[in-house]
Amino acid sequence: MRKNKLITNTFLLIIGGFITKILGFIIKILYTRYLKEEGVALISLVFPTYSLLLVVSSFQIPVTLNKMIAEKKYSNRESFFNSLYITLFIDLILIILIIFLSDSLCSVLLHNKGAAILIKILCLTLPFVSVTSLIKAYFFGKENVVPVIFSNIFEEIIKLLLIILFLKKIVLKGIIYGTIFYLLINLLSEVMSFIILYIFLPKKINLKLCDFRFNHLISCKIISSSFPLLTGKIISSVGYFFEPIIITNLLLYKGFDLTYINLNYGYYNGYALQILMLPSFFLIALSSALIAPLSKFKIHNNYLAMKRIIKKVLSVIILLGFIFILFIFLFGKSILFILFKTTNGYKYLTMLLPFFALFYLEGVLITILQVFDKQKKILKISFIGTILKYLLLIIFILAGLGFESIIYTEIINIILVVSLCFYYLKKSLSYFY
Repeated sequence: MRKNKLITNTFLLIIGGFITKILGFIIKILYTRYLKEEGVALISLVFPTYSLLLVVSSFQIPVTLNKMIAEKKYSNRESFFNSLYITLFIDLILIILIIFLSDSLCSVLLHNKGAAILIKILCLTLPFVSVTSLIKAYFFGKENVVPVIFSNIFEEIIKLLLIILFLKKIVLKGIIYGTIFYLLINLLSEVMSFIILYIFLPKKINLKLCDFRFNHLISCKIISSSFPLLTGKIISSVGYFFEPIIITNLLLYKGFDLTYINLNYGYYNGYALQILMLPSFFLIALSSALIAPLSKFKIHNNYLAMKRIIKKVLSVIILLGFIFILFIFLFGKSILFILFKTTNGYKYLTMLLPFFALFYLEGVLITILQVFDKQKKILKISFIGTILKYLLLIIFILAGLGFESIIYTEIINIILVVSLCFYYLKKSLSYFY
């Protein structure tokens, strides 16, 4: 019965994820066409900062909440509200810091004062992202994926409608105005996502005062489970945050033009990686659907069933990954032109393509390690991978390898991280046999 539930939920998430991905890709096609290369480069410049803020804001609590609700060790209501208090407190601190520090940050580190207003707008989405992420985690823990699917789809529909109706007109006033409006769209879509999720919440819940109480025991459990995951994510996100800073400053030092650097980073991050990340909807679906059933199997010590599921999931990812890579190998340049009206970034796409068969395994492997309570191992993997990646990036740029240095370091990072994930997963499974 549990396997059937996993298959059903995964199938629904894949269908929902596919629809969301199609809508998302239409959105990316439109905004890249409307905002042109200058706007795409600007968004690529600020999104690493936003990614870091999202990681710190979430504290990786949604993953922990999903697992806690599936295991049923604590009250679902207390688990949810204590998770909510922690994340909203963190959001408040982050918003205050960004309001006061973003101007200096963008001027000194990003060499672009205009990016400060973009980061300030993005930080306003943090409370909405936090709340919706926790509600989604609650539904995942209950193995009820329908509300999450509807929320994701309607979020993208709102984005698409606002872009079609307004973005092209606003861009006529200037690229910066268009970029600001695009980021405000993200804020509005998060509000819509929250509304949809709220509609699906059970209405006949008799909440008592004790349900809202701050429970020290549960909060400590949430923080202790989430902190190693958060630290690992922060390490990765800090690296991602410093990536454009390292590339920009070192390539400027080596004599490259700033426009060349920004445009090529846009080609790499906005075009090549967007194509390579197309299967992410399928991987996210698998990772999200796996946590609850694997956690329940673990609670009942049914490790044989866990092992069978893990083998099947990894086999499916490898098969589909190779099919996708072959498709992109044959039609990658045409896809780039159809989607973005340019073939810029094709070189970076082909360089990374063979190694993304391994990359597609990374997220699911980390999810499985989380179920085995290997948060400290995940932290170790993130630390080693990130430190080595950006140390090599600095060495490669200074050695004269140019912008391609980021490609070489990404390849090395993929191989290293996935190898470490497999190593620790094999040790975890061997422990029970």
